Amino acid sequence: MSPDPEDEPPPPRPLLGAGFWLLMGFALACVLAGLAVARFGPSLFPAP
Repeated sequence: MSPDPEDEPPPPRPLLGAGFWLLMGFALACVLAGLAVARFGPSLFPAP
Protein backbone atom coordinates (compact mmCIF):
# COMPACT_ATOMS: atom_id res chain seq x y z
CA MET A 1 0.00 0.00 0.00
CA SER A 2 1.56 3.28 -1.10
CA PRO A 3 1.09 6.63 0.66
CA ASP A 4 -1.37 9.16 -0.67
CA PRO A 5 0.17 11.32 -3.42
CA GLU A 6 -1.28 14.55 -1.95
CA ASP A 7 0.72 14.14 1.27
CA GLU A 8 3.61 16.58 1.30
CA PRO A 9 6.87 15.82 3.05
CA PRO A 10 7.65 17.99 6.08
CA PRO A 11 9.56 21.19 5.31
CA PRO A 12 13.33 20.94 5.76
CA ARG A 13 14.80 22.11 9.04
CA PRO A 14 16.88 25.29 8.92
CA LEU A 15 20.59 24.55 8.79
CA LEU A 16 21.51 27.25 11.29
CA GLY A 17 19.35 27.03 14.38
CA ALA A 18 18.88 29.38 17.32
CA GLY A 19 21.82 27.89 19.23
CA PHE A 20 24.19 28.77 16.41
CA TRP A 21 23.04 32.39 16.37
CA LEU A 22 23.26 32.64 20.16
CA LEU A 23 26.84 31.39 19.95
CA MET A 24 27.65 33.86 17.17
CA GLY A 25 26.18 36.70 19.24
CA PHE A 26 28.29 35.68 22.23
CA ALA A 27 31.40 35.51 20.04
CA LEU A 28 30.68 39.00 18.68
CA ALA A 29 30.20 40.32 22.23
CA CYS A 30 33.56 38.82 23.24
CA VAL A 31 35.32 40.39 20.25
CA LEU A 32 33.79 43.79 21.01
CA ALA A 33 34.77 43.47 24.68
CA GLY A 34 38.34 42.68 23.62
CA LEU A 35 38.42 45.70 21.34
CA ALA A 36 37.11 47.90 24.16
CA VAL A 37 39.80 46.64 26.55
CA ALA A 38 42.51 47.18 23.94
CA ARG A 39 41.24 50.71 23.18
CA PHE A 40 40.34 51.98 26.66
CA GLY A 41 42.35 49.68 28.93
CA PRO A 42 45.58 51.70 29.06
CA SER A 43 43.77 54.89 30.07
CA LEU A 44 41.45 53.19 32.56
CA PHE A 45 44.13 51.00 34.15
CA PRO A 46 47.47 52.86 34.00
CA ALA A 47 50.70 51.02 34.82
CA PRO A 48 51.77 51.30 38.47
